[in-house]
Amino acid sequence: MKFKAILSLILCLILTAGLCACNTDKRNNKIRIAVIAKSEDSDFWHAVKKGVDTAATEYNVDVTFEGPQNEEDYITQNSMIERAAKDGADAIVLSAINYYQSAESVNKAARLGSKIVTIDSDVDSSNVSLFIGTDNIEAGRAAGKAAIEGFSQNSEIYIGLVNYYESSDNGIQREKGFREYISNIPNAQIVAGINVDSNTQSAEEGSISLLNDYPQINVLVGFNEWMTLGVGNAINKLSLSDKVLGVGFDTNIVSVGMIETGEMDALIVQNPFAMGYLGVMNAARLAAGEAVDEGSVYTEVTTVNRENLFDEDIQKILFRFG
Repeated sequence: MKFKAILSLILCLILTAGLCACNTDKRNNKIRIAVIAKSEDSDFWHAVKKGVDTAATEYNVDVTFEGPQNEEDYITQNSMIERAAKDGADAIVLSAINYYQSAESVNKAARLGSKIVTIDSDVDSSNVSLFIGTDNIEAGRAAGKAAIEGFSQNSEIYIGLVNYYESSDNGIQREKGFREYISNIPNAQIVAGINVDSNTQSAEEGSISLLNDYPQINVLVGFNEWMTLGVGNAINKLSLSDKVLGVGFDTNIVSVGMIETGEMDALIVQNPFAMGYLGVMNAARLAAGEAVDEGSVYTEVTTVNRENLFDEDIQKILFRFG
């Protein structure tokens, strides 16, 4: 009897220890969030990742961060979305390369239980709980305003546009806002626009072709970080900094330097850190079963030019992610 009692006690202790271990495992399970960017290789995405990492620490969640090698490869991005959901991501924070072609992958992820938050660039899916990023229509209008500053009402303004992947939602919206603004300026017209691969070389080659084909162009606009660098390089190579006004998006050391040296005249600067931070914060809340305000959360943009470049507040915006 004494042996049976001891054996029963040991079994109870083992069972209790097992239950405790299970409970401990449950308590230690963190919310898993997959952040899937358009790519990883730019100052913009580096700043997004800093926001992601900061929020992950503050909200005690596990995050992964990945993106394709280029910002046109929606097929690889779709595979990343579907794999993240199959691997059990509680939420996916996505900047969609292709507004239409990524919709089904997002819907599959949602059916597997992943909450979806989009940042920077949206996707055509009703399963997206929240978009966080720039109001790209308004940012396009800000670029339009910057494009005509410095010209008199008697000047003829001829504009060339250099945009990136034509199915990327934020690029579409920025160009739409720009065109809407310029349509109300009697002495301004858009003479040509192109879409190129989202890298500096393609943007530079496209910009040079535009400037050679339409020598009347006196304003050239790039709609993201890579387009901006390509526009600036083209203006520099063709020695047109005194004749062509350059307007771009985003910021890095090179593009800021281009404002100083004259290849670029204005930058529409976004807040990628906030996009990453708020994306993870809201994804964590959704995954925990909390309600979030559906719709859109817009992060701020600032127009930087030669006149305000060295203002203290502007310097903080330009280099807050360094």
